[in-house]
Amino acid sequence: MQAFFPFFIILLVAVVFSQIFLRMRIPWVVSLIVGGMVVGPNGFGWFAPDSTIDFLATIGLVFLMFMAGLESKLSDVRGIKGKIALVASFVGLLPTVIGIAVALSLGYPLATAVLVGIIFMSSAIALLVPTLQEHRIIDSTLGKTVVASAIIIDAISLLLLSVFLQVATTESGTLDSLLIYPFAFLVLGLFAWVLPKMRWVALSGIEKDQEDLFERELRFTVMILIGLVVFFEFVGLHAIIAGFFAGMILSKSMANSLLKAKLHAISYGFFVPVFFVMVGASTDVGVFFEGIDALLIMFAVIGSLVASKFVGGYLGGRLAGFTHQQSEFIGFAVMPQLSTALAVAFLGYGAGILDQALLSAIVGLAIVTSIISPIFVNMLGRKIVIQKPEPSAEELPKTIIGGIKKSPTTVTDRPINEASGNEETDSRE
Repeated sequence: MQAFFPFFIILLVAVVFSQIFLRMRIPWVVSLIVGGMVVGPNGFGWFAPDSTIDFLATIGLVFLMFMAGLESKLSDVRGIKGKIALVASFVGLLPTVIGIAVALSLGYPLATAVLVGIIFMSSAIALLVPTLQEHRIIDSTLGKTVVASAIIIDAISLLLLSVFLQVATTESGTLDSLLIYPFAFLVLGLFAWVLPKMRWVALSGIEKDQEDLFERELRFTVMILIGLVVFFEFVGLHAIIAGFFAGMILSKSMANSLLKAKLHAISYGFFVPVFFVMVGASTDVGVFFEGIDALLIMFAVIGSLVASKFVGGYLGGRLAGFTHQQSEFIGFAVMPQLSTALAVAFLGYGAGILDQALLSAIVGLAIVTSIISPIFVNMLGRKIVIQKPEPSAEELPKTIIGGIKKSPTTVTDRPINEASGNEETDSRE
């Protein structure tokens, strides 16, 4: 019976802490990490991770990246690819360079500095999607640019992580290690082509409106995910890369919203919480009380990331043609660090590349940015002018007022007085 106790504690933390933090409007992920800190070996010591819990946390990490890939869609970006490229370049490159420079200045070796740079590159735009939807920004040019840029830099950061781990941990030559990637992506391309045929064979006999009592489609999808993980590990690449790209491939062919809901329930209802609680349990906040060096590392990491993300987003936004206020919005929107950053840090710590002080600093970074970023995004979202494409004269519908045909004028969602910066109200209301 003792084998079930650590697992029960993790589930208890996931339920209790998420409910407490929800009332304080603090992100769900932060509640799980803090809960892990409180009840883990470095807190009250209510449980100690064992091989079973570690395995469940690894599955949670794979499912986390799988869901991230499943929700990553780069559709409907025609006409704004240049804006996306500019924003993604500044948001990705500037924080990476700053992260490497900061880690080197703190006395860490080059390998550790490169990993910190990769962590700085990533973002957690999924945290802000509800806010973007609330302010009707998600489908605007600004919203599509922010979301697409974040997806691109997350994918690139995971690829760089895979290359980095392959070169840093393999005993074979660097060229031999990198030759695996063309082969792996060739297999992914072939898999994407074969997948519809595999689905037809595996799920034949299920009518469109027939209830799938034995969850054949769900089981088929999980089998595909685990199969790609096994293949990637077999060729020497990390499982989270397989999870992310499996999600991206399946997102193109998965039209069943019920299946997505089931995958979401399995992931966020069971496996993913185990991973985040384990991240908290692996974090030792006591290092910050052992001397000034650990505190210096934490402040340097958080300060440099916040500054570099904001400046990168702002500069990219201005060069892409967005207004001052919209560029500020981009800077705050790409700031939060959660899933990808914590996944990379967790792997780096397990590989001995990051020490406890850096891991704790990055966990602190995730907590701080996931709290302050939504606050500023929400503030700016209330004021921002949504840029919508102007329809042509032929496309404008005609309205008849008093026998005279007029074309309705296009208005923004919330007009702003350019001189005062305050929102105007319509005198007719």
